[in-house]
Amino acid sequence: MSDPPFTIRPVDASNAEAVPSVFRSLYGDSFPMEYVYHGDRILAEIEAGRLHSALARGADGMPVGYIALYTNTPNPRLWEAGNLLVVPGRGSGDLAWSLMQHYLRPENRPATGSDGIFGEAVCHHYFTQLGCAKSGLVDCALMLDQMNGSAFKEHAPETERVACLLQFFEQSDPTGIGYLPQQYFELLQGLLKPLRPRTLLPGTAPLPSAGEVQRQDKWFEGAGMWRVAVSAIGADWDLFLDDLLARARQRQVTSLQVVLSADLPCISAAVERMRQRGFFLGGVLPRWFGADGVMMQQVLGKEPDFEGIKLYGAVAKSLLTFIRNDRETVLSESKG
Repeated sequence: MSDPPFTIRPVDASNAEAVPSVFRSLYGDSFPMEYVYHGDRILAEIEAGRLHSALARGADGMPVGYIALYTNTPNPRLWEAGNLLVVPGRGSGDLAWSLMQHYLRPENRPATGSDGIFGEAVCHHYFTQLGCAKSGLVDCALMLDQMNGSAFKEHAPETERVACLLQFFEQSDPTGIGYLPQQYFELLQGLLKPLRPRTLLPGTAPLPSAGEVQRQDKWFEGAGMWRVAVSAIGADWDLFLDDLLARARQRQVTSLQVVLSADLPCISAAVERMRQRGFFLGGVLPRWFGADGVMMQQVLGKEPDFEGIKLYGAVAKSLLTFIRNDRETVLSESKG
């Protein structure tokens, strides 16, 4: 068998300055994370332990592709795989597939350890979903209207907004008890079943009468997406939700996502207050806090772009049907 017409090497001081050209070939200067356009800032992220990335070069030495792992959740041992990029016209020799497989190989994983790797596959085409499924990743959550369609130069979507499917590959054993909301217990239990064994119970405790909400935020202003990870709930839960929705509208957020830790025994009561305010299910985000996370979501200011969602797997298709029905139920109940 002949050698592939490309090589894949870790990004370091010798090649970091070549990375921006790969991003510009697909996104121009519109990619929402500005650091990818500066080799020194890429190196700073790597040195800080927040990024692991690899650059592919063709036989002529020119940059032809890129793949990265980065920390993007409250759990520093959970890595998001993303930025799978192939320079247009340079995708020969299964380059995209080789990049997708790169960090699933144990020898390429971060030395600090990993509880798992997840990806957020765009849903206006099938390629990434298909590749992740064939690589053993499990479909877990569907985030509606997460990205601006205008951000894509290649594979331009037909809709204004693009949904993303979270797919997950687990790399360590979970510990402790996970609490799931009673409203969605069977569905979420089913989504987690293909992963490593875990103990799951319905969260039946009442909301706390003391304490405050503890959360971490990720606000992607250019994409109109705000994701809030809640690790603790206090007596201010109702006030927190009302303030969150008010601020989301002020920020002109389109995709609002709230992830609740499965460490919370009061998760069912918390979810019920969210449903009263128009939140509906997104799915499960495994190991988001070390413990799993349950994602609730809203699409603000518009109807979701359901018709542009293309899903490969049967689980993802069933999840979309459930989410659509759940949203209709929530909207009906909140109006009633």
